Amino acid sequence: MAVLGRAPGPDHLRPRPFEALQERLFLAGYEPERLKPDAPDADWDALHDLHRAGVRDQPRNPTTTPDPLTRDGLRDLIRREEAAFVTRWRGQIVALTRLTPRGPEVDSEGTVTHPDHRARGVMTALKAHALTWAKGEGLAHAGTGGTVLNLPMLRVNTRLGYRTERMWITWEKDI
Repeated sequence: MAVLGRAPGPDHLRPRPFEALQERLFLAGYEPERLKPDAPDADWDALHDLHRAGVRDQPRNPTTTPDPLTRDGLRDLIRREEAAFVTRWRGQIVALTRLTPRGPEVDSEGTVTHPDHRARGVMTALKAHALTWAKGEGLAHAGTGGTVLNLPMLRVNTRLGYRTERMWITWEKDI
């Protein structure tokens, strides 16, 4: 769980931690935004394509096998219980992360960047944007899952200040 607490001192005196990254990406044509529930069909189609790419590319282990959603299933899930954040590059959706508020906490999932736009900081900037929204909504803690096989997401989550939390105990025995 990452704590989205405030640093000491007035807000206007503190630089935002990802401001330089976000500015660099903006100048390269990347713009993060919260997807509106009434987004046009073309956006939902692009989101579904990105979701399918993420399911296909995501490393798997027995506890992190993703569930593929239909286009309408993805749209209905987001509209019903999530806040979806996307990054557009020259108008096209190239990254997605979904947040689910749960009381004072928020969980993120469905995080994916189009293969042509990876390794540029796009997801770090997008998740920072989404967590800023969550903090503004009064949510105090954020959690995310994943597998240790997904090194790029481990780097993103580490940059954002997430701390690992032991969830399972693994038993071993030499025989």
